[in-house]
Amino acid sequence: MNFLGLQLDNHVNWKNHIEEMIPKLSTCYAIRLKVHISNINTLKSIYYTYLHSIIKYGITVWGNSFKSRKIFSLEKKIVRNTAGVQPRSPCTHRSPFEQLEILPVPFQYTLSFFNLIINNQNIFQTNSSIHNINSRNNHFFHRPNANLLCFQISTF
Repeated sequence: MNFLGLQLDNHVNWKNHIEEMIPKLSTCYAIRLKVHISNINTLKSIYYTYLHSIIKYGITVWGNSFKSRKIFSLEKKIVRNTAGVQPRSPCTHRSPFEQLEILPVPFQYTLSFFNLIINNQNIFQTNSSIHNINSRNNHFFHRPNANLLCFQISTF
């Protein structure tokens, strides 16, 4: 099934959508060609124009999947190339992400997920709407119990 450009399969694992993104990200020649002749601001605008829009689309839905690690590794490769850092250098302390002021894929997923929750608080149940017990967790969102692993690791 195709929903807003996202490929949905019967198992809701977003594999098809992520596999379509990988060639788009791995063949970004614009940054590789302009690294030696452009400044950082131009390279950042190329990143946001070509890559960030691809990564950001649907990340709230597929960002928790196992295949998102491949997207993150491709993003690290592109960001290292943009920052002019060695290909095997670590992306930890004083990373190229900090230098370029770019959020990595896991942080983009977390930010988009929290924005979804904040903007749609009315569709989520709180503990106070489930029971009348006055507890210190009364105002927290209610998380339904589930035994299925696919439900426990899903976004919603």
